[in-house]
Amino acid sequence: MSKKSLHIMINASNLKVGGGLQVADSVCRELYKYPQHHFTVVYDKALADCAKAVAQYENVEVVEYETPVDLKTVLTGRDKFLDTLVKEKKIDAVLTIFGPSRWTPRVPHLSGFARPHLVLPESPFWKQIPINKLLLQKIKLNMLKYSLSKCADNYFTENPFISERLQKLFPHKKVFTVTNNANQVFQKPESWDRSIELPKFDGITMLTVAANYPHKNLPIIIPVSHYLEENYPDLKIRFVLTIREQDLAEADECAKRHIVFLGPVKIEQVPYLYEQSDIMFLPTLLECFSASYAEAMVMKKPILTTDLVFARGLCGDAAFYYDAVSPSALGDAIVRLSEDHALREQLVANGLKQLQRFDTFEQRAEKLIKLVEEIVEK
Repeated sequence: MSKKSLHIMINASNLKVGGGLQVADSVCRELYKYPQHHFTVVYDKALADCAKAVAQYENVEVVEYETPVDLKTVLTGRDKFLDTLVKEKKIDAVLTIFGPSRWTPRVPHLSGFARPHLVLPESPFWKQIPINKLLLQKIKLNMLKYSLSKCADNYFTENPFISERLQKLFPHKKVFTVTNNANQVFQKPESWDRSIELPKFDGITMLTVAANYPHKNLPIIIPVSHYLEENYPDLKIRFVLTIREQDLAEADECAKRHIVFLGPVKIEQVPYLYEQSDIMFLPTLLECFSASYAEAMVMKKPILTTDLVFARGLCGDAAFYYDAVSPSALGDAIVRLSEDHALREQLVANGLKQLQRFDTFEQRAEKLIKLVEEIVEK
């Protein structure tokens, strides 16, 4: 670690939902271990609980701010509030948890990258988009690429495969790999919030902790519910989702018979949900990394996910895979996992081994701070 004392801004002002919040929470809670540095954490209100906790650290101060989403900021890279903060606080470097920050700091800047849409053109996700919406998607991707190209010269991803793709996209930038993991709350049962008690159920419970982004492909639950009722009428199965019922408005009565809608949950509530579940199910079509994989491994739950290159790269032989866009293939996979207890146990054992490939939350924070130190020294 650098002997030079730095004033580092942790920029999480652009994070509102999704897995990025979990990463920001985890990294910020490790900052007290680096007393040689001072940190200014800029956060959106979605991270209010985390901010309240880390504000108690002697070397951390927190500032609430929501990065505006406007064309002017994207095109110019300027944000008056953040620019002023950098100047007044004499910030030496900025660590943006995940970009695009839309803002281009006038100091060394390391940014996370978690936008698989830009680097996974082969995903079946693209075939599901109506032709009339593809043009809009391409425009958005070009704007995203432009914004990322301006915001930072140093990026990190959570997956070596994604790092390779990003390096090809931006050959003149530095790209590093710092993997994700389960939040440290999973290692602290005394911190778990057990307030969400699932209804009693004599069957298989599938847990999906995800927001309803299009690439998560949660609507596949609707046709697979029909497939299972028609072909395996005796199978008792339910999908526990961390979205609201109105978020999956297209769900019909058949699907609703098999879904428990919890709505958004706090990270402290997630471990107990795993304890009450049998299988972690993630139908995603695009990912750089998903903490759900690591969480399931830590909680000793078998993983059922899509047979796509990013999923196999992250899970290896610790998951059971199915054809990503086939409801019947998914249904058959659910039946196989439901009936084969030995297979579930083997997946759990493989998961505990696969976990060793991921950086721990301590290692992740250490690597990120070290990278910031290095880009300042250069």
